Formats: sequence, structure tokens, C-alpha cells
Amino acid sequence: MSHQAAWIKEQHAQLVVDEASTPTPGPGELLIKVKTIAFSPLEAKIQRLALIPISYPNILGMSFGGTVESVGSDVSNFKPGDKIVTVRDGAKGGDPKFGAYQQYALASATSTAKLPDDVPLENASTSVLNMAAVASALSIFMGLDRPSATSKAQSNGKKILIYGGSSSAGGLATSYATAAGYEVITTSSPKHKSFVQSLGPSTIIDHSQSHADIVSAVKSHGPYEAIFDAIGLQPVTEILSEYLQSLGGGSWYSLGVAMKPLPENIKQIFAPYSLSLDKPENSEFRTWFYSELVPKGLQSGIIVPTRAQWVEGGLGQAQKALDMMMEGQVSGTKLLMGLSA
Repeated sequence: MSHQAAWIKEQHAQLVVDEASTPTPGPGELLIKVKTIAFSPLEAKIQRLALIPISYPNILGMSFGGTVESVGSDVSNFKPGDKIVTVRDGAKGGDPKFGAYQQYALASATSTAKLPDDVPLENASTSVLNMAAVASALSIFMGLDRPSATSKAQSNGKKILIYGGSSSAGGLATSYATAAGYEVITTSSPKHKSFVQSLGPSTIIDHSQSHADIVSAVKSHGPYEAIFDAIGLQPVTEILSEYLQSLGGGSWYSLGVAMKPLPENIKQIFAPYSLSLDKPENSEFRTWFYSELVPKGLQSGIIVPTRAQWVEGGLGQAQKALDMMMEGQVSGTKLLMGLSA
């Protein structure tokens, strides 16, 4: 049996739709009929910049939603027909059978969430990958409390800065942290302010202001228990570095790395946050994330999903999605593609 897939045949090559052999799931694996593909900017950078080394030919795509077609011999918590959302297993990231850009893909049962009937597949699909990064960054790396998946915690009196609340990761970080009881100060452009306000921050700084005005605003609302940069670009690095310099130094966690040397007393910390869920020492956290936070958090509204921007036309338009992200045509949304039966 075979199916259609959008292949990247060699480094920097454009995607080509071609046949792929439909696999049989092994132990701990699920075969998924893919219904929604969520596109990540990292995938565009892998194609255009070879940012992460991968083998070729390959099938890109780190997260997708669909229904279970069949299960491996030792899988007991999933069955055919289950509605799911999944993140590509970091340990199997180089295997094209696990890539999202195809009609049928393998998924690891431990990196898959079974969704309630009343949670739309698109809401989970747009959110799960960045939710994994956010939960890992805030709770595993930064040591912040994790929220309940069903009710908001009372205020703990601690203030944190999340830079980029209108981005997918920043919006999810804001809803995650406010649900855990933190007072969140975040940033947004005026265009997305009303949506960001719905996530529960106490303050929204206009990041379309001048550099000096943003630094002043960040300083006026501090100090902060912790800082998370959900943008990861050099202008944000410079803003946060200047703010921390005014305090005598400090550090923050980021989705990017500094492109220029930082002062010795300033540290920008980057890590492969979502991949950290695959580490054995984080197995309890991973189980909580996929069995509690994703399905119940989306169902209860504790986690506010990223808004979808649909890319029509099926797998043949996957290249268009990658180009849109590289060309800056996506703001405050997550590109999502639906595959017909």
C-alpha cells in the first residue's frame, strides 16, 4: 500500500509530491490517517537554510492531527478511530515515516494525545508543538509551576515577563503561566492586542514602540521572577539585554540564540525545549502533558489555542506554506493544512 507525501529530495530542494510506502506500526507506534498538518517556521528554515542536518530524501513536519488507523502490538491506550494530535518523536526525527507532510504517518504513542469529541482537531493541531516547547521551557527549564488542566490557580504574587504574547508560542506561554497563578506582563502589536488580552495578562506592552520606549516599559513593570522570549530575534535580545544591564546583569530563556556577543553578565539561554519531553527523566512530565494538559486544557479553556490560518489545496501547496513563513506573511496565527479523505 502507498500514499501521497510531500518529499524534500535533497538539501535546499523544493517539495515534490510523490508516492510513499504506507508503513505498519511497530511496538509503541500508531499509524495515523493525517487530517491536519501544522506548519512550523523551523521546517521552513530546515529547507531554506539547512538549519538542522537531516538525511535525504525526507518528509518534513513536526506536528499533525488525525485519526488512528492501526496500532502496534503492545499499544493498549489507543485504538483505531481515536481522534489524536501528535508531535514527531525526537528520537525518530530523521525517519520520513514520522513526517507530517503525508496522508499516513507513524506516531509514537508516548508523544500523542487522545482528544475529546468536543475539542476541534484544528485547535489541538495549531497548538500542540508550541505547547510542548512552552510547557518544557517554563516548567522543566525555568522551574515555574505547572497549571491544572481544568481550573485556574489563585495568584501566587509572582510576576513574569513573556516577550511576544501575540506569537503562537508567546500566546500559549501567557495562557499557561496565567493559569498557573503568575502575573504575566507581555508584549503585542496593536493589531493583536485584543486577542492577547483574552489570554489573561495583567499588562500588554506595545512592541511597535521605539527600542528605548520598550526598554523603559519593561523596566517600569519589573522586576520579574523569570523572563521568557517567545520571539528569539536579535532586536528582542538587545531589548532584554539592555533591561538586564540596567539591573546589573541577569539571564532569560529564549526561542532563539544571540546573533552577536553579549556582555559577560548577560545570558540568553536556548534549548531544544520540546525535544526535552522525550528524555527519560522527564517521562512523568511528558505523560502529564499528553494525557492531561493537551486534551483537558483545551477542553476547559485553560489553554487558549493558536488561531489557524488555512492553506488550501492539499499537499501540493505545502511549499507555499513554507515560503509564506520565510517571507514574513504569517503574524499571530499558525499555518494549517487540511487533507481530504
